[in-house]
Amino acid sequence: MYIFGVYLLVLPVLGYRHSLTYIYTALSKDPKIPGIHEFTAMGILDSRVIHYFDSTTQVKTPRTDWMKECLEPKYWDEGTRSLKDKQQWFKDYMDILKERMNQTNNETTIGVSTGRIADPTRSQSLPLHIPKQLL
Repeated sequence: MYIFGVYLLVLPVLGYRHSLTYIYTALSKDPKIPGIHEFTAMGILDSRVIHYFDSTTQVKTPRTDWMKECLEPKYWDEGTRSLKDKQQWFKDYMDILKERMNQTNNETTIGVSTGRIADPTRSQSLPLHIPKQLL
């Protein structure tokens, strides 16, 4: 199985230090284990999941009340479309990667993650490393 975790966006809010991380997880095939999906995406603000998408439900959903209340249905529809595109990109990339690594018949796990922290006392955000154990 291949697993990828990727990316983030950071916004300083009200002068406090915040982190906003997007994590994407893709497996080389559906594990057929309840709660484990071939593709998962989530946005995490200050260690709280604020939205979620997986390959089973195929819908981007809010995970906090303020996200439900503040954002229009159009935001969730466009987010769903975008995450379906990302899911397909990961699937295509996974096939290419497996072929190039000569791993077409094996299950292998690869984890990659990155993030940033918004710090209002600095002009640029700081790199954030997510430990592999958390993925």
